[in-house]
Amino acid sequence: MGLIPADTIEAIRTRVDIAELVAEYVNPLQRAGRNLKGRCPFHQEKTPSFIVSPERQTFHCFGCGVGGDAFSFLMKLENLSFMDAAEKLAGKAGIKLEPAAENFGPEQQERLKLKELLAFAAGFYHELLLKSPEAGAARRYFEGRKLTAESLEKFQLGFAPRTGSLIKAAQERGYDKGQLIKAGLAAEREGRLREYFFDRVLFPIRDAKGTVVGLGGRTMGDGVPKYLNSPETPLFSKGRVLYGLFEGLASVRKARKAVLMEGYMDVIAAHQHGLVQACAPLGTALTPDHAALLKRYASEVAIVFDADSAGLNAAVRGAEIGLAAGLGVRIATVPTGKDPDEFLHAHGIESFKKDCLMRSKDIAEFKTELLISKERQPLSPQAKSSVAKAVLATIDQCPDEIIKSEWTKRLGKTLGVPEDALLRQMEKAPAHSRRTHEAPKPPPPPEKLEKAEFSTADRQIVSLLLESPKLSEKVKEQDLSSSAGVAIWKAVKGLSPWTESSWSARLLDQLSGAEKYAASELMVEIDNLKNVDPGAVLDKLLGRRRTQSRLRELETKLHNGTLAEEGLAEYHKLLTELKGTRR
Repeated sequence: MGLIPADTIEAIRTRVDIAELVAEYVNPLQRAGRNLKGRCPFHQEKTPSFIVSPERQTFHCFGCGVGGDAFSFLMKLENLSFMDAAEKLAGKAGIKLEPAAENFGPEQQERLKLKELLAFAAGFYHELLLKSPEAGAARRYFEGRKLTAESLEKFQLGFAPRTGSLIKAAQERGYDKGQLIKAGLAAEREGRLREYFFDRVLFPIRDAKGTVVGLGGRTMGDGVPKYLNSPETPLFSKGRVLYGLFEGLASVRKARKAVLMEGYMDVIAAHQHGLVQACAPLGTALTPDHAALLKRYASEVAIVFDADSAGLNAAVRGAEIGLAAGLGVRIATVPTGKDPDEFLHAHGIESFKKDCLMRSKDIAEFKTELLISKERQPLSPQAKSSVAKAVLATIDQCPDEIIKSEWTKRLGKTLGVPEDALLRQMEKAPAHSRRTHEAPKPPPPPEKLEKAEFSTADRQIVSLLLESPKLSEKVKEQDLSSSAGVAIWKAVKGLSPWTESSWSARLLDQLSGAEKYAASELMVEIDNLKNVDPGAVLDKLLGRRRTQSRLRELETKLHNGTLAEEGLAEYHKLLTELKGTRR
């Protein structure tokens, strides 16, 4: 945390509304008094027990005990480091995050420089596309593909001229030869440093945090290769990035759905027509890392690849990997054999939804029909056996036993084969052929925290301090009887003068274990204090507690025979004051 200035962290906390952040993941999030309530994203539950406090910018789940602020919410949900969560939240807040580079190790400093260089390159190529006379053919190419000016801007599309000019511009900005090569922007050829991309339209590739990690290039004519991605670099691995995911991430999170397409132009056309959940792998088959990335933000994925043989086979392989990762996967084909890009521009989004997405099929049904279509009709016993074995291998990838059972029943009806025969065949499958695609490891379950032991009076006092932290100056350590109460009181008092709206989040940073759990819980429980004067209630509580404490001291002396006459008078006076109130 020390890598980011404290005032920058405070600025992020002030500008990011935790209610808006949580609403991207928890839907619906409904008003409950001063708070918001929804189903917890960290564990399965039927009755909502996840509470968000907009006033204190904190959350707490009464089911699993997880609580915290915007930073901890994002860290737990997306399994991010503090730095990664800070980067994402800073982006939402419109804050330029500039960690002190001197605090980084050599590897981190290098990665930071490469990120800056790639961001510069993306902007440089984009400006060339918009303004350079050499980019006339590139502009006409995008116009021919029916892309709007808004799409060019949203995806920061660019152009790399044949003559090259990035190397000189980057070196003038202070970047060196080694950094250009490591970023995948240049390569040494025939003893000279040459640009990696030339005479191509360019597609900046962003990770899920919005950082440019690479570029994709496409020829505008018959050049080869037709598509060219950045080489593998410290920042870029094509098997771990999905094009367009960042640009539509808010919508994917809210709907918990994604649409997987095959190429850059398919994704851009989909976004341009309003289907912003579209994303695509980068010229490679879907990988387990891709599936794990999607699983962070979506529970359902529709795969829409080209209708040719290669596209259909890639869709099936990708669907099996998604299935093994625990995603609900369906496969759709575009009517008339067109690409999604062509169909959307020709027929519009409503036809695409009606004739493509709404006719999608689960992986078992789709694979069954695809394999049957390749066999001579009617199916011979051997063909039925071949189809059954292939589809059963896919069904076995499904982690849900009920879905597996339903799919097996349907397969039996389609092939005219008894279900028990299929089940026996599935059991006979060799172990090495089962679970072909290993599912990514699920995130660890939320840490179960022990609840702090509070007396009723301590709980009341701490609740008042969380409602009005300046009251902590009235409290003394001896007013509290529990270690948790003392720890929270000290932490609250230490945050003086409590002028920032984010003091509640900073309080949770100061606590750990049972004390943090207790403070998180009480922050969203104090709704019943809205119609009382916290100061007056605290004065009454402290007065009674201090009177009781003094009375116990006098009682001890009375029993020991050491109570003086004036002490006896005080003892009777205190008894009178507490009459009818002692428990």
